[in-house]
Amino acid sequence: MSMTHKEIQKTLAAINSDIEKKQLKDAFDKIRIFLKDQKNWALSEELTELENNYRYMIHYFIKGNKDPQQRNIYNQLLRRTYTLAQDAAENLCLQSSTTLFFEKTRLILLRGIVSMDEYREIIGKQMDTFAFIDLLEDNDEKEVRLKLNIQAHEQTVEDLFYSVFASPRANDDMIASYHRFMEDEIIPVNDKCMVVSALTLNILQRFDVKKIEFLLDLCKYETLEIAIRAIVGIIPIFQIYESRWELYPECTDRLKLLSDDPAFTRRMIYAILRFIQAQETEKITKKLTEEILPQMMKLTPIIGKKINLDEWMGESGMEDKNPEWQKILDDVGLTDKLQEFSDMQLEGADVFHFTFSSLKSYPFFYEMSNWFLPFDPRHSQLQRLFSDKEEGKSLFEAITESPHICNSDKYSFCFSIMIMPERYRKMMISQLAAEGEEIKKMQEEEFLLKPYQEEETICRQYIQDLYRFFKVFPRRGDFIDIFALPLNYHRIKPFHPITLVPEHLDRIALYYFENNHFEEALDSYTILSKIGKPNGEVWQKMGYCHQMLGNIREALNAYLHAELIDENNTWVLRRIAQCYRLLKKPADALAYYRRLEQLKPDDLNIQLNIGHCYLELKDYDTALNYYFKVELLDSGNTRAWRSIAWCAFLLKKFDIAQKYYAQILSDKPNAHDYLNAGHVELCIGNMEKAVQLYEESLKMAGNFSTFRTMLKEDENELQEAGVNTEILPLLLDKIKYDMEEKHQKGIDTREKNGRTFSV
Repeated sequence: MSMTHKEIQKTLAAINSDIEKKQLKDAFDKIRIFLKDQKNWALSEELTELENNYRYMIHYFIKGNKDPQQRNIYNQLLRRTYTLAQDAAENLCLQSSTTLFFEKTRLILLRGIVSMDEYREIIGKQMDTFAFIDLLEDNDEKEVRLKLNIQAHEQTVEDLFYSVFASPRANDDMIASYHRFMEDEIIPVNDKCMVVSALTLNILQRFDVKKIEFLLDLCKYETLEIAIRAIVGIIPIFQIYESRWELYPECTDRLKLLSDDPAFTRRMIYAILRFIQAQETEKITKKLTEEILPQMMKLTPIIGKKINLDEWMGESGMEDKNPEWQKILDDVGLTDKLQEFSDMQLEGADVFHFTFSSLKSYPFFYEMSNWFLPFDPRHSQLQRLFSDKEEGKSLFEAITESPHICNSDKYSFCFSIMIMPERYRKMMISQLAAEGEEIKKMQEEEFLLKPYQEEETICRQYIQDLYRFFKVFPRRGDFIDIFALPLNYHRIKPFHPITLVPEHLDRIALYYFENNHFEEALDSYTILSKIGKPNGEVWQKMGYCHQMLGNIREALNAYLHAELIDENNTWVLRRIAQCYRLLKKPADALAYYRRLEQLKPDDLNIQLNIGHCYLELKDYDTALNYYFKVELLDSGNTRAWRSIAWCAFLLKKFDIAQKYYAQILSDKPNAHDYLNAGHVELCIGNMEKAVQLYEESLKMAGNFSTFRTMLKEDENELQEAGVNTEILPLLLDKIKYDMEEKHQKGIDTREKNGRTFSV
């Protein structure tokens, strides 16, 4: 019975794992299973040769023969075994796999392979035809010929894309033809961009050292769009094949050489940061759908009721904004969320994914290659939109100048405009034209302030294009999702000449940190603490990461390191005190809160925490004095009320405790508040009142088991307060009986109401 695609991939992954662990005997055995029913003599002979060579190598090693070339021979064996395993798996997949890669491979084999030189010649002729058509007089015939040539060129680029995407493992001749194609000045930049994307996808499907070397060559290409696509492409490639690079020094050496180029390094780091940021896209989408949009929906009727349309449309005072508008946004909680959304956009976050992901159902996006097309208003499917020269020009400028919308979304946007009624379409185009001018001016100003703005925009937009493909393309399941790969850029050894430069690692760590990837941030800051200059902020962030991950002791050690560098930093001192409290060391915590008290004598939170430390040290009188001090300075501080009430209870000052619990129960009490108030009533002999309060606590706790656990945790305090805890089971049973009676009364009432209704 033939293996399914999933079974083949699972076996291939197991073989690769064996090779990675240097367990070649196991790898050979699994490859033999692959080859069992294939009847592929070339692959079988390769397996036999590899295994024989390996056995000879082991034999000579055991005999004690030393061969200076043994390491190289062994590495070559490993490389060839990786290749053989991939070839054997592909040979099986080619027969039955329905994934896009093998569908296109079978189709190309059926039609016949067209070489890169042939594609170069075809595109060259099409460019000559465009030049000839430009010389013709403007008339209908010219339009028809132009349209036909555009469509022919688009089809050629589509075929070229799939030819590269499904191409076999490269040899020197193939790489030479790639170089000739990329160096041909007649070939449009957009066509070359498509080759880079197709090549990236091909390598992600199949490891190909020669193609990887070629892609690394393109990283220094003089045309910005091509160089950046290549740089973006090598990042997931080096991630996916992370375990292999020690076997391929030609690739790692090439990357190390590139790291000496400031332009390459700058672009590489920026691309890595964008990949990290891309992992926040789903969180942004969730925030939009669950927080911002529901509030916007609530806002619509409010605007209708509270804002007079004359205030929006009136002629006079149009420049004056009604402060009531801002108040409405504040009231529904939108102001801060919209500001946060705006800030994310300015930082380069992918805020439009949610909007445009629902606009990928147009037939244009059925074709895989179209997801990678640079935006071109001359595309045959957009000609109807840009046919009006004046209108089309303004729209073209508005869309192409937009730095925030990626290529894929620009196509979606155009298709959406095309299906609008004419009146709305013209109105939108008019608005876009006006905004386009503003965007153009803003970009010119930004270019003066940020000289690398253009390359950053190209990089950000391309990564967003990739994100659309790997997350929205209907057949995305046929591909490894590069945006689901671990955030391990700082751990990939070939990247180290770039990522372990302290200033670069600091930027990467900060992106991890700000996006709450605390494990990765901690790992990065730990490395930074060893290779960089002593920096208190690094130790602070290490401490914070440890704390967020629940490693309190490690967090404390990091904060103590930070204190050595900046001894009077109040944030650090506060964190140290918190850690000591969490580690049940109130005396040490108190010492730090005392230091904080000297630095910030008016901070009531510090006073409250000093009280907590004394409470944990069982110095209840001193604790109570601090709590009263906080209440005196802030009479509405409910945290102080709770602390006073509990401390008074522990001191058996039940009248004070009763007074403060009465205040607490009138202002959003919780289950513990009712429980503690019940303790007080129990201590002063108000048994019935205690039971009532316990029952209220039970309601808020949600279930009897939770309530019983809460009560049991306070047994020691109740004993110290003079309560005979042997009565607690009686109280619990009393509460159970009360619950049953209330439940039965509810049933009786419903039955009575039901009978009355039926009569």
